[in-house]
Amino acid sequence: MLAWADHRIFTGPDETFILGVEDLSLFAVSPEAHQTLCKWRSSELVDPDSVPVSDFEVLQGLRDAQILLPVSRDKRPGERASLPQVKAGEVPLSTLVLEVAQDCNLQCTYCYADGGTYGAAPCLLDPEDARAAVRYLLDHSGDHDHVTLVFFGGEPLLNMPAIKAAVNEAASYVKKPGKQVHFSVTTNGTMLDPEIVAFLHAHRIAVAVSLDGPRDIHDRNRPDENGRGSYTEIVSRLEILLKDSPVPVAARVTLIPDQWHRVPEVFDHLIKLGFHEVGIAPVSPVNKSLLPTAEQEAVLLAGFGELAQRFVAGVRKGFVVPFSNILDLLGRLHLGQARFVSCGAGLGYMAVDAKGRFFPCHRLTGAMNFCAGSLSEGIDADRINISLAGLNEGRDRHCSGCWARTLCAGGCHYENDLRENQLGLPRGSSCRLIRSWLELGLRAYVGLRADAALETLGSRLSQRAQC
Repeated sequence: MLAWADHRIFTGPDETFILGVEDLSLFAVSPEAHQTLCKWRSSELVDPDSVPVSDFEVLQGLRDAQILLPVSRDKRPGERASLPQVKAGEVPLSTLVLEVAQDCNLQCTYCYADGGTYGAAPCLLDPEDARAAVRYLLDHSGDHDHVTLVFFGGEPLLNMPAIKAAVNEAASYVKKPGKQVHFSVTTNGTMLDPEIVAFLHAHRIAVAVSLDGPRDIHDRNRPDENGRGSYTEIVSRLEILLKDSPVPVAARVTLIPDQWHRVPEVFDHLIKLGFHEVGIAPVSPVNKSLLPTAEQEAVLLAGFGELAQRFVAGVRKGFVVPFSNILDLLGRLHLGQARFVSCGAGLGYMAVDAKGRFFPCHRLTGAMNFCAGSLSEGIDADRINISLAGLNEGRDRHCSGCWARTLCAGGCHYENDLRENQLGLPRGSSCRLIRSWLELGLRAYVGLRADAALETLGSRLSQRAQC
């Protein structure tokens, strides 16, 4: 006897396909096969011996695709496998975010970090602590051949001594042959000068510049301490950064809901400025005024959909539209990377604040209920497990029936804490938007695979998903 594995059917004018939820498998379905599938899906169990010859080939194909599975004696039909339990302390470090500057020279209107200070007095990471953080990353990275050190803030370029100390320590402390440390920095771009850019280029430090698009959008979102817009200052410094950069330079965009209708315009503007890649994020609702309406969510998806269509059209012509959002999602789909945890927070990914304290991720920095040790004492894995368990309590039950659970796995810990524990929103209040975005990506991927267009993109997606 056979039972149905958890799956979702997506239909459209051009294609129908099945998503195997547990393993993120994707299969195209012909109209005839779809008709047979729909006829049998209402049956909890399928007896192969009773299947008519006309339907047998389709059902056998579904069995080969593991959409139909043999009934196990110890598992009821439709019963879902329990999610693997991954615990902090069991996963070696692969990424460490250094909050080298809990201070900033801008006053962004939507900042989740209280102007870069994370709710405390402004402070800078001591260069000796930066060196200690590098040693900790390398000593606790296990068999990882590649690890990543991210310089973050606030505005990290306010503390070049700590950045230089960390980079120099990484060069001298790597003991395992072949182990490499990759560096990145997220900056508002206002402090870029020839000396800093020369250092970034010399050490192949990947740079993401926070720039929210055309002048009127950016200046509204990201004024300086005196309320003046920062667009002109940043753009005037981009040329030296972009010229002869040894690694791609990305634009990192945050848009508030009433700007979401301008997504394609924002993307085009930043590409024209010379950025190699653009990622666009809807703002975190740090207060209720930033919560979107259903209409605004629909507008955002329409903008993302337009860029996804451009991406697909570009790949079919042999070039890649550098939209980070779709590249990241397609990379995961290409490798079938089912998620059993929403992200690496506390599980190979940690942040260190300017006082040398560990947090599961940079967005939870400053929330002392998530503090998980220090550079002098090490990471408190039990503390991470307790704090994340508190965030995830009841989430498995809430997510268990969702077709997107192995793509989303419950969503961002910070966003969940913000929406549910601080703003008091019901659990799953952002699920509709997330599912719609994931479906958009699935349709783009299936369309490209049907055209065999992924052959020119496959290696890039695989490399991206593994980073």
